Amino acid sequence: MHNVVIFPIIFFFLNTSPALQINLQDYESAGTEIYFIKQRWHTAIVFNTTDINPLHFPIVKNFSNYKMIDIGWGDEEFYQYPDFDWELAFKALFYPTPSTLRIEGISISKELYFDVSEIVVKLNVDADQLREILKFINNTFYRDENGEKVLSSKGGGQIIFYAAKGKYHLFNTCNTWLARCLNNAGLQFETDIILTEQLFNELAKIGEVIKAGR
Repeated sequence: MHNVVIFPIIFFFLNTSPALQINLQDYESAGTEIYFIKQRWHTAIVFNTTDINPLHFPIVKNFSNYKMIDIGWGDEEFYQYPDFDWELAFKALFYPTPSTLRIEGISISKELYFDVSEIVVKLNVDADQLREILKFINNTFYRDENGEKVLSSKGGGQIIFYAAKGKYHLFNTCNTWLARCLNNAGLQFETDIILTEQLFNELAKIGEVIKAGR
């Protein structure tokens, strides 16, 4: 009975497919383009590597051979597991667990990467906002006594996991982390966001929906 109740909750949480409230007004492009994507239970912010100043985000130097980098925050065990695991998903949602930052170098074209994503929203930010976004992400890295980032593991392709600050749980998710990231950049973004649906509906109000899912 326990599993009958819990598994649908986990499935709903990880697979919520937002009905985006698309703003059909003309969209004026200005500043630097950043992107927000959903791929199954992975939600992330994506940058063109050439738009990132290594002085503001030094780790980008490790991904200089890639066109883009995809950055997400999540539960340490579940995020690094190569497939889906119900027990890890349950633990991640219902217990405060250690977190990790996932950084992936993207070598395929932007169009192909968006094609394999379920949802894509483009947001234009100015130089100050971009710097604050990168500062927020940079401050999420857990550092050892020498001030160095702590490598957790390397995944398939150019995916690197680093130990991160903060505990992951139902009310502090990857979506919450991204919302706080944008709010800290002065975008007046709601921070009481838990679900992917909430995040992307808020993003649709201030950005351009490139792909709205199935």
